[in-house]
Amino acid sequence: MRGVVSGLAEGVYKLEARNPAGTAYGTLGVTNHPISGPMFSGTQLSPFECRTSESGMGTPLDPACSAATRYDWFYFTAAGTPKPLADPLGPRPADLVTATTIDGKTVPFIVRVESGTINRSIYRIAVLDDPAEAGKWNGAGWNQRVVFRFGESTAAQYNQGTLQLGEVFKADAVDQQSIRALERGFAYVVSSLNINKVNANDVVAAETATMIREHIAKAYGLPRWVVGMGGSGGAIQQMLIAQNYPGILDGIMPDAAFPDVFGTAMAVSDCRLLNRYFAANPALAPYRQAFEGHLSTMLGKTCANWDAGNGDAVLATSGSVTPACGLNDSSKVYNPATNPTGARCTVYDINANTLGRDPATGAARRPLDNVGVQYGLESLRKMQITAAQFLDLNEGIGGYDADGNIVLQRTVADAEGLARSYTLGRIGSGAGGLATVPILSLHPYAEPGGDIHTIYNDIKIREQLKKSNGRADNQVIWLFPNPQLAQVLGFTSQVVPLSLQLKGLLVTRLTLMTTWLDAITGDPAALTADKVAKYKPADATDSCWDVSNGARYQEEATMSGAGKCNTLYPKTPAPRMVAGGPVSDDILKCQLKPVDDADYAPAVFSAPEKLRLQAIFPQGVCDFGKPGVGQSALKGTWLKY
Repeated sequence: MRGVVSGLAEGVYKLEARNPAGTAYGTLGVTNHPISGPMFSGTQLSPFECRTSESGMGTPLDPACSAATRYDWFYFTAAGTPKPLADPLGPRPADLVTATTIDGKTVPFIVRVESGTINRSIYRIAVLDDPAEAGKWNGAGWNQRVVFRFGESTAAQYNQGTLQLGEVFKADAVDQQSIRALERGFAYVVSSLNINKVNANDVVAAETATMIREHIAKAYGLPRWVVGMGGSGGAIQQMLIAQNYPGILDGIMPDAAFPDVFGTAMAVSDCRLLNRYFAANPALAPYRQAFEGHLSTMLGKTCANWDAGNGDAVLATSGSVTPACGLNDSSKVYNPATNPTGARCTVYDINANTLGRDPATGAARRPLDNVGVQYGLESLRKMQITAAQFLDLNEGIGGYDADGNIVLQRTVADAEGLARSYTLGRIGSGAGGLATVPILSLHPYAEPGGDIHTIYNDIKIREQLKKSNGRADNQVIWLFPNPQLAQVLGFTSQVVPLSLQLKGLLVTRLTLMTTWLDAITGDPAALTADKVAKYKPADATDSCWDVSNGARYQEEATMSGAGKCNTLYPKTPAPRMVAGGPVSDDILKCQLKPVDDADYAPAVFSAPEKLRLQAIFPQGVCDFGKPGVGQSALKGTWLKY
């Protein structure tokens, strides 16, 4: 039996379903949580600043940053432009056009946008609506499917985040994906705490998405399914929500994907160290790629971009946003001398509920480490660098102190923080719900221009899926050039402009995901990996596009090897992979082994160089043939804190 129960106060209840004769069908225990949260994420972040006024929602109603729910209507013209519909019950504008949904219904292209706050997050829900009666939503145009867009980047902000009304009509990449989805009858959702640059705590992101999905079910009707969409940090939220809290997202469409925050922070932190080293040692700069791995026609640009854009994400005193920690009140920000108990601005501290805190400092336990990492090891084995160059860099690379400042010593991870990162799901593992969620990944390729969204991450995710499940047939990888960097990429001859090709590809992807999810949800059998594979559409295959002639090549995505796709879109590794790490790139801290001359062949160290090597790595070097320190399986899904 399915129904809606309303009017409950906060607290624990037992629901009992009976037939008219009084026979009980069963019982269900439920907890009614406050609409401002939390449900399962633990103690809420503090300090915490509201942004309702900045988002056009008025002055916050309470300390939980609540705002009154409001509704706005817009209509669309033939040019695809949204215009305010001041009187939704009045005469229809002459330039109003119609929309045809995937169900074949033709309705006026009028969209209602609901705005409100849930779990201290500002949300916007857009859906087709042709109102005929005051206060009532006309649901005839909704196709019972929801697209939930997740926002980009990564940062630790102690605020609600701003989210303007027009965000539901925002153009993603070169295509107004929201408008195309709305026109076809999808509900379209955005939420400020589901923007990774505002909130890099995936448990809070999952909790917020859960509460919004529940609200949609009660206010609009039970969705047939909900699919995630969004790139970069938005891909991170999709990946971790699907892994750790399965059932919130029935499918995901990550663009320029990364699997998690902490593993990505490791790559970013390595890049910052390398970038700073080469800036101080310009004689080694021509050999940057031999240590960094990243491909760039502008030598070193990828690591330089990581350093400038996200390197401060490990810096406790500022973080990677301005103002520091995203706090307008700077007196609340951590300072080791003047405010040692203030808000720390790292991506680790915003996840302190899962990582735990160091009892001595109060800082979150940090799983960041580079002890024993031999930067450039694979390049040394290939004789692309000399033994002296290898030793020089590894001797001077340094690490981070407890506040994220660069120091001469290597970084040492907190042992408990490492174990928690793995068992509690802060690291991508391919386990949990990721085994049974369709993944249609699109990667706009721009690595020769120094883009940080390196496509090895898609293969990294695939390796993690295979390690955990023995298969990865629920993941599809599409490669296409970033239209903004066509000249840099060498795609100067195009049958159709890149922007138009990508626009069509994005529409195709949502159509393909719709076919896949409709088939899965249409089968009442339990959700399994076999069921997901059974209903995978024939066109859902790894592919790349040669935009110079319009050809599509359907080839299995691999890290390297023969094939058109690896020729058109060469993949290059991250610094830890160049240091000998696995393609799964999931070892935050390596186990150590003694230095062995044979590991460097055909490179040979002189006697003085051997002594120097031992001095650089007195505890030993990384043994990537073994699991990482503290690395273990995911404890489970739907964990509470």
